Amino acid sequence: MASMHELAMAQQVLRVVSAEMERRGAAAVTSIDLELGTLEGLREEDLVRAFQLEATGTPLEATVLRVRMRGPRAFCPACGTPKPFEVSPGHHGAPASAACPDCGAEMDLEGGRGVTVVSAAMVLEDP
Repeated sequence: MASMHELAMAQQVLRVVSAEMERRGAAAVTSIDLELGTLEGLREEDLVRAFQLEATGTPLEATVLRVRMRGPRAFCPACGTPKPFEVSPGHHGAPASAACPDCGAEMDLEGGRGVTVVSAAMVLEDP
């Protein structure tokens, strides 16, 4: 079941894409591609479900929402190299710290937040 976080995010995606649809004079949107940061703590399947629920009865009702998860990048300043970093599904917020698996130093985390509408395939109305 979708939480309030997924519902709010689905509503925001609908607002953004609907506004762009109106601006371009589109008749329909066949698909939307999103990038979702894993540190947002949203579950992909719940976001898709929330989008389908919120889109019911709107011009975006038949739109397919595709979500690609984007994790943070980790860099160890002590080792001077990038390191793998994974966030468990459904994790909420950034970890307090992340230790380098090689030397134990605190790593710098970058990215893994936010939601980006990468593309929206629109069907334009005939002039």
